Amino acid sequence: MAPSDELRLEDIRAELDVVDRDLVAVLARRAALIEQVVRYKRQHRMGVVDRAREDAMLDHIETVAQAHELDPRVARIVLRSVIDAFTLLEVEVLEPGE
Repeated sequence: MAPSDELRLEDIRAELDVVDRDLVAVLARRAALIEQVVRYKRQHRMGVVDRAREDAMLDHIETVAQAHELDPRVARIVLRSVIDAFTLLEVEVLEPGE
């Protein structure tokens, strides 16, 4: 491969910046849905955490990751972090002061 044909690090990083912005947009969509979940749980006096649902989500995301040729461990770790972050926000809204 000639030097002019090689990918430049700056170009790769620029693409990563786009992907990161897309990730933030997806997280914002998730946040809007979590607001709906909070309203529902408040209305029905439900608890914040549903471990069975979380476990099912984590198991399913491994299958999705494999279909996209992504290491399922990465998908599981990222989704676990996302769930934990949004659960914290739910707790702050549904159980203030606790």
